[in-house]
Amino acid sequence: MWLLVQVVRGSKHFEAESRIDNHVLICDTSEMVISGRAFSEQHYRFEARKGNESFTVVDFPTVAPGVSLIDKFGELAQRLDAVGAPARR
Repeated sequence: MWLLVQVVRGSKHFEAESRIDNHVLICDTSEMVISGRAFSEQHYRFEARKGNESFTVVDFPTVAPGVSLIDKFGELAQRLDAVGAPARR
């Protein structure tokens, strides 16, 4: 099962300038976490991490600075049927 949660300051997944409002997806059975990660002002990606391995789930190579990706992360949560995901439209 996937859970959509919001991390707090001090968490290793917390980003001061998060474009997804510091939300992460946590899998309760495989210890996998999907979070957002900035690589520059314009490059952002959603990454799945398990242990020391990371995988790109969605890549946004040219996103304008300050643009929110909360809706895109919510859509990913819906596709995974995550608990806490926004209602489907």
